[in-house]
Amino acid sequence: MKVRSGPDVTPRTIKLILLLISRSNQLDESLERLVAAEEFERGLLHPQLARELYTLPSEVLLARAAKEMVLELEKTKQEQDEALQRLEASLKKLSEVRSNLAEIQRLLKEARVRARKMNDELLQVVKALENARAELPRQAVDRYMESAGFKEGLKRMSRVTYEYGYRVALARFHALHPDSEVEEDPFIIHPEDDLVPMERQQAFDDSDPPES
Repeated sequence: MKVRSGPDVTPRTIKLILLLISRSNQLDESLERLVAAEEFERGLLHPQLARELYTLPSEVLLARAAKEMVLELEKTKQEQDEALQRLEASLKKLSEVRSNLAEIQRLLKEARVRARKMNDELLQVVKALENARAELPRQAVDRYMESAGFKEGLKRMSRVTYEYGYRVALARFHALHPDSEVEEDPFIIHPEDDLVPMERQQAFDDSDPPES
């Protein structure tokens, strides 16, 4: 089987191809310049950039564009680094705030415990004070009952009661026995008694008199 080969490429054909490529590049540059001119007329393109598009070769423009892209990338990277630093600073500050918040919560908890303890102590003090107030009148009564004045008053009250009872009994005796006589009233004041020395407060003796 015979394999068919392609057409022969002669030097003339190669020259034609290169010429077409060259003209194609020139056409692309012409189109770019036409677009740049249109944008310049509409005010969308800077005059210096428009002038460079007309005067500089494509290689120079590409190199400049590549350089500008590198600079833009470096600027973007720097901005990202700065943003990252700000983010790290914010995270650090947030961590400090959380740490401070935890410390504040701990102090608040301790303050609540101390306040609860002080409240319990205050309740105990109030209760003790109320008990003391309730006990104070009782203690005062006990002290008064143990005093000499109270005991002397009891004696005087006993004597008055005894004298009153005697007089009541004597009156009833006279009512029942009008013809009977009593030799002497023990409570009658005799003038001769004033000459007998006696202390102002005399102990009352309610014991039985000795037999005569």
